[in-house]
Amino acid sequence: MGKAFKGCLTAVVALIVLIIIIAAFTGGGNDSGSGSDSSTETTTGETTSESETSNSADQSSEQNQESSSNNDSGDNSNSGSNEGEITQEKFDSIESGMTYEEVVEIIGSEGEVMSESGEEGSEFHTIMYSWETSDAFGGNANFTFQNGELTNKAQAGLSGGESDVTITMEQFDQLENGMTTQEVFDIVGGEGEVTSESGEEGSQYYTVTYTYYGESGMGANATLMFQGGELSSKSQIGLQ
Repeated sequence: MGKAFKGCLTAVVALIVLIIIIAAFTGGGNDSGSGSDSSTETTTGETTSESETSNSADQSSEQNQESSSNNDSGDNSNSGSNEGEITQEKFDSIESGMTYEEVVEIIGSEGEVMSESGEEGSEFHTIMYSWETSDAFGGNANFTFQNGELTNKAQAGLSGGESDVTITMEQFDQLENGMTTQEVFDIVGGEGEVTSESGEEGSQYYTVTYTYYGESGMGANATLMFQGGELSSKSQIGLQ
């Protein structure tokens, strides 16, 4: 009877120990799961932070690109400030015989009609257009077309066309009609500013007008016109 009781007691103790061991393992598993959850949360947080940092960097890069694009646009705008205006370079590149459309393509804009005569479409139809600059000197150029072709061009005050060669009254008095262009240049000291030109260069009808400024300033100048390579007229104002 006593042995049976001891055996029963031993079985009860063994059952209790087994329950405790199972409970311990079960609790450890939960803790491990909790730790895994914590680890997952930490990893998720780090991933989110990295994503936000990446997005911030992308936004910063896009802003820099936009800023650079705006700067480039501004530079292009500045570099094209003479577009549509007449300049000395454009004036020099325009030649007799060109059509109005060809001149417009070079200058970059339509001209303003200053005068018109004859019936449109006829060989006698003559029209003069004017283009201006926006600089402080108020330069302008006029182009005359007859029967659809450029026959004359003239300019005043275009920046870059000025000549460094000046003229005196003494030099002016030495000039005589019939002198060649080179003879006049030798007396005055060089080529003046081309202010008007018509006809085909080298032909007997080629007409060019040079303007020379006086050394005294105050608007003093001389105008010399050549036709077919010879001096045909001269005029002056304020020379000393």
